[in-house]
Amino acid sequence: MAKNIFIAATGKDAGKSTLSFALLEKMTKMNLKVGFMKPVGQRWLDSKWGKVEEDVILMKEIFRFNEMPSDMNPIVIKQGFTEEYLSKMIKPDLASHILEGYNKVSRNKDYVIIEGTGHAGVGSVIDQSNADVAKLLHSKVILVGKGGIGSAIDILELNRKFFENQGVEVIGIILNKVHSDKMDKVKLNVRKYCKAKNLKFLGCIPYSPILSNPTLGQVIDELKPEVIFESDARKVVIDDFIVGASNVEEFLEIMQEKSGNILMVFPSSRLDIILAVSKLLQITKKEVHILGVLFSGKTKPSRLAIDILKGEGISVLWKNGDTYSVISKMSSISIKTGPEEDKKIDEIKKIVIANIQYSNILNSLHDVNLDNQFLKKARSMFMKIFQIFQGRYQKVRIRKLKQKN
Repeated sequence: MAKNIFIAATGKDAGKSTLSFALLEKMTKMNLKVGFMKPVGQRWLDSKWGKVEEDVILMKEIFRFNEMPSDMNPIVIKQGFTEEYLSKMIKPDLASHILEGYNKVSRNKDYVIIEGTGHAGVGSVIDQSNADVAKLLHSKVILVGKGGIGSAIDILELNRKFFENQGVEVIGIILNKVHSDKMDKVKLNVRKYCKAKNLKFLGCIPYSPILSNPTLGQVIDELKPEVIFESDARKVVIDDFIVGASNVEEFLEIMQEKSGNILMVFPSSRLDIILAVSKLLQITKKEVHILGVLFSGKTKPSRLAIDILKGEGISVLWKNGDTYSVISKMSSISIKTGPEEDKKIDEIKKIVIANIQYSNILNSLHDVNLDNQFLKKARSMFMKIFQIFQGRYQKVRIRKLKQKN
């Protein structure tokens, strides 16, 4: 029977998919038979297999799993799914669908990596929270949180308690996106937390701009702007953004401080900035590369602006709306790794795999934890029964002593 590892998180974009990928990469190289599934998926894509969760597509294409995506992702939350579920007097048996998919995924496997969705309670509205699913599949849980101390530990504990209340064992913690200057302090304090809660500290992954920032292609796919011209930079990770500027001089000063791959966001009326681009590229540092300009506003950029940017090989995008609403949508983009994004995949292999304690994870799956909820209750019940018999024995003993006297 396969051992199950449920990858849960404290919230959105904590790094579940990144960790799942790293575990699959490491364990397959150890010649272990590993499966993957994401029982409940919210971010689906149209694919050759139909509507499938994007993380399942990534894992299937990279690791060449034989199982059908419909088994790896049995529940797809499409638009209107939740309302339809709540409106039904007799609810569909989602748990059976999950178990059916799991049975196919786990066949002839040593381990199954099961990726959750959002925080521990996500899915409660359809009676399939992460904790419910982990319990259904008899999984032990690794909880992934973002780097920090105070609020990070608070939210880790909140999620741990949710799993515990469902009788699910959280075996350990992995922190992600920890800035290098705070690494030692974070490790010290989180280890104290783990010790107090009888958890294992299973890894501390440093912050990576490559994994934390979107590619130009992700911005295009998520915001769905009109693509007036697209260069070949779709797979390139955006290092920084420039949003607006009061005048050309300020814009040039800002650019002097930037490095890496830049996406500029300006109203389509700012022709003065665009006219300065050619000059900018001559005077700024060579390590600055403008990937694209995302124009906002009710009207498209002028033909002159488009031609200037095309001449420099810079992608030209336009999104109808004010600059603030466009930036707000950009800030809500969920950063994911696609199967074609080689740079992100290489970064996972480079920094994530190197900072996870795989042997402790595998050992924890085979350990019987005497402090889990079930055995705690069993031990408590045994002690109560023992005390009852002990009390009765004492009464009998006293009565016999009295009879002798």
